Amino acid sequence: MHGIHEVTMTISPRFRLASLVLAGILSLAAGPPDYKTPGKDWGKGPVKWIMTDEEEKEWKKLRTDEERAAFVKSFWEKRDPTPGTPENEYQVIFWKKVEEAEKAFKTQTTDYGSLTDRGRVYLLIGPPAKMDKDTRGHIIWIYEPNEILGITTRFELMFAAGQQNPLLLDRKRLEEYVAAHPETRGIGWKIPGAQVAEATPDVPTAPTRKSEEDLSPESKRQIPILESLLAKGSGPTAVPFEVAFDYYAAADGTTLTVVTVEAPREAAHGSGDAALQPFARLEPATEGKPVNLTGDRPFLPAPLNEAPPASYTYQSRHNLPPGSYRLAVVVEDKVVPGQVGTLVRTIDVPDFRSKELNLSSVSLLSGFTRLDPNPGPDDKAHAGPYVLGSFRLVPRATLVLQKGEAVTFYYQVYNPAPNPASGRPSLESTVTFFLKDGAGWKRYRPPLVRQLTGQVDLYAIDLKDLLAPNQPLPADFKMEMKLADKIAGKEQNREVVFTVR
Repeated sequence: MHGIHEVTMTISPRFRLASLVLAGILSLAAGPPDYKTPGKDWGKGPVKWIMTDEEEKEWKKLRTDEERAAFVKSFWEKRDPTPGTPENEYQVIFWKKVEEAEKAFKTQTTDYGSLTDRGRVYLLIGPPAKMDKDTRGHIIWIYEPNEILGITTRFELMFAAGQQNPLLLDRKRLEEYVAAHPETRGIGWKIPGAQVAEATPDVPTAPTRKSEEDLSPESKRQIPILESLLAKGSGPTAVPFEVAFDYYAAADGTTLTVVTVEAPREAAHGSGDAALQPFARLEPATEGKPVNLTGDRPFLPAPLNEAPPASYTYQSRHNLPPGSYRLAVVVEDKVVPGQVGTLVRTIDVPDFRSKELNLSSVSLLSGFTRLDPNPGPDDKAHAGPYVLGSFRLVPRATLVLQKGEAVTFYYQVYNPAPNPASGRPSLESTVTFFLKDGAGWKRYRPPLVRQLTGQVDLYAIDLKDLLAPNQPLPADFKMEMKLADKIAGKEQNREVVFTVR
């Protein structure tokens, strides 16, 4: 399984009991230290992570409570983004993050999660976009480009494996970053605006289709076929295929409608993906002009190594006003004249213009590629079908997976409420799988719960990790996803049904 992994280690019962007894004796003798009050323990608390070297030397010279109180007052004044106002916003946010770190990183060996290496990183640069684990078991915190100040490429920090309080292995890298960015210690810090660090990718406006008076000869041949198919409501099925529809919010207020066609390779009489040619037409249910996805190559084939096994995949897309449309799709065999497959369907294009929490389609993928986040002006890999943001995504139209594959899904989140402290959303994704059981569904495996701080989620779950050892196949599954906005207290739900063979 790819994603967040929790690392634990086994401690003998005798050692654990001795540790608990010793901890109890010490707590009775001393009581918990007060890290917020400017006493002698103050500099040993979480503020040590944001002290400069000069401040640390000065603090160690102090001998009286009066000297310490004056130092602490000056310490926070240096970090006040709005001097002269009653509240020091940085100080408030810092102690709020300390509370979060205490809860997140508390273990059997420490009650002070903010004093661990993970707490240190959390207080200095915030939570990662995602966490992973390498083959040695090391935990990796991953920050995406532009997610933290001054970083234009992926920034990773590695923690040691097999420990309750994992030690930071990339200590020098963190120290170099903090030295170059004093605002991580609160110096020169500015109140973050209400914006999301990891925004959804700009969804492009698809190329404008030519008017029917200015069409290629191939389009003029294809359009009457589609019009006739829509009038009849059905047609030949000699070439089998499936169609998937995915919807994303576009910058111009329309909805990017992605049409993916998948056909078995054995259905084509020629070799290669050019042996089949899909084309389509969308007619609005009310007013509006039809959209013709026609021409010499209106649907672009996916690379064979990213398409589902034994399938050809093709994709076209267009920005549509929200509403209902009648769709006709034809797939022609380019080797055998008259050998075609057809489909007529009504689709409802969703409206993403509301400012409420919303989700795009949840797309199951057969392949994906991470692209250069800073493409040059001539980089055509960032244009056209399959590309969203910094990814090229190949959706599945036939939702049938082989047991050696992974359930890989992608979706975008719209209008999450930003956390006032970080400017990022605070989202919780809960994915639950159900197994078809007669006429109903029964829950299969515990839910997968993950914390998200961005508006794009791309995740993979290996079927070998999901399936029970003796699971009979084929079997039908339902993936139910609940996304909770923890700031706004709102939820969105989606589900996808698929088969494993």
